[in-house]
Amino acid sequence: MESTSTVIKQNRGLYKIVTTHYLVAGFTFLALIPMLFFSAQDFGSHYFQPHLLAITHAVALGWASMIVIGLCYQLVPLLLKAELYSYKLAWFALVAFYLGLIDLVYSFWVFEPGLHMQCGSLLLLVGISSFAINITLTAKAIKKPDIHQDFLLTSSIWLLFTAILGVLMVFNFRYAFLPKDHLLFLKIHAHSGIVGWFLLLVIGLSTKLLPLFSFKAKGNVVLLKWSYYLLNFSLIVFFVNTYIFDLNTATYLIALVALSGIVCWLLYVYQCAKACGSLKIDASILHILLAGLLLSGAIFLLPFIIFYQLKADALAIRLTTIYGSLLLLGWINSLLLGQTFKTFPYILGGQKDLSLGIKLYNSKALNLQFLSFLIFITSFSLGLAFSIKWLVYFGITCFSATAVLYISNIFIVLFKIKKNEINSVL
Repeated sequence: MESTSTVIKQNRGLYKIVTTHYLVAGFTFLALIPMLFFSAQDFGSHYFQPHLLAITHAVALGWASMIVIGLCYQLVPLLLKAELYSYKLAWFALVAFYLGLIDLVYSFWVFEPGLHMQCGSLLLLVGISSFAINITLTAKAIKKPDIHQDFLLTSSIWLLFTAILGVLMVFNFRYAFLPKDHLLFLKIHAHSGIVGWFLLLVIGLSTKLLPLFSFKAKGNVVLLKWSYYLLNFSLIVFFVNTYIFDLNTATYLIALVALSGIVCWLLYVYQCAKACGSLKIDASILHILLAGLLLSGAIFLLPFIIFYQLKADALAIRLTTIYGSLLLLGWINSLLLGQTFKTFPYILGGQKDLSLGIKLYNSKALNLQFLSFLIFITSFSLGLAFSIKWLVYFGITCFSATAVLYISNIFIVLFKIKKNEINSVL
């Protein structure tokens, strides 16, 4: 057990807002279990249908975004050395965000593109706008901005753009005012959220967090700048090109530019890892490594999706479903399941140095969580690829075990923090 000299005082208001985001995200993760079971057969059909739209938004917003927003509230003041602009605005954002999400997910599930869906999308926009304002005003207090701050602020802008476009698409269901096909805007909406919001935020936070795990971690910042500009440039060009021409041969080149940005980020991480020397491999690290593998798998499918879509081949639809599953249910899930127990116990305990933190989580439960998730994503992906229903259902059963183990470990962490009085406010 570390001595209390290794901890710093945790702001009570910040502690509450962070833990609430993690708990809400955890329960949303559990709620995905029945949703996946009831919609397992839908994964074999077109990706643009009610149940899959509901699951996509539950994963992307209620699970993934809820965790990373909570992580932002905790880490932005810590890493940028500035007090969060407003705790009241953070609570307001959370309430508006989640109420809107519940309304939107329900409306997608039963597919009622009327008042409920419209109100849900508007509430989500209010919550996301409040979060973006809070983060922007917090970051403005920084006297020496760096590339990490650029990643953070830009990702918030992309999230806001994604939400605005989402609202327009929801209203377009009823009034049909958008000048192009709805599926075209769906491509822009999805990639602005996955790449613009989530990937940019992951890059910004992960590269800023590395020195907290090891003071030796150091990489060439120029690589991060290249990553930032390449990814944002590719996104903007992709949106313009897709809006005017839809997917075409130029999309191959745009995807290559985006891939170059990802490679620059990975090279930076490699430099930091190399400077740190030996790395202790545990279940959290395995989750993160698996996330990288799943992201690579999704990227590998991109040229085939473009190729078959240009040929108007129905195989493009199935590949797109697998692509989305690898990103949302695979890459994002594995990344969050891994990082939670690398950061959550320490940021709640107020640790100065994450490498000095106490293992507050249950290691055996974390190992079982990784194993069950690995079996889930393997069997689920193979089931989708070869239309084997029992593999899909078996995968979802393993996903259920993953979710139960995850939320149980979250409560174990919270219980140990309270029991040992690690935090001065507990």
